[in-house]
Amino acid sequence: MSKVIHTSTAEKLRKCRDHCGLSQLQVATVLGIDRSTYTGYESGRTEPNLTTIVKLADLFDVDVTTLLPKEDSTASLKDSDSKTTVPVYSLSKDEQTLVLSFRLLSNKQKSSVLAKITNMSKTTK
Repeated sequence: MSKVIHTSTAEKLRKCRDHCGLSQLQVATVLGIDRSTYTGYESGRTEPNLTTIVKLADLFDVDVTTLLPKEDSTASLKDSDSKTTVPVYSLSKDEQTLVLSFRLLSNKQKSSVLAKITNMSKTTK
């Protein structure tokens, strides 16, 4: 039996795509995935990873948070900048740990980590 993710995420993807006048095939082509994979995102059968969500937000010209579910947070944490509770969405345990740890850093530490990650990703290409 396939797991159905939070339907509002799927609905948001469809609404954004429709608003942009794109077909599922066009979106899938831009993402470099099969149309059936993207159809799974819109139907709620599968969930896009964070990288895909960022690409979709760029494609649809919306903020990433627009595509994330609000009710499906798996954890929350006070953000070190705003001191407000910020939900952590459907991420793997490793991704959750990274995000939560990152949010605890000072701005200077965050800049340092981002620079290191950017350099690491350049060397793996």
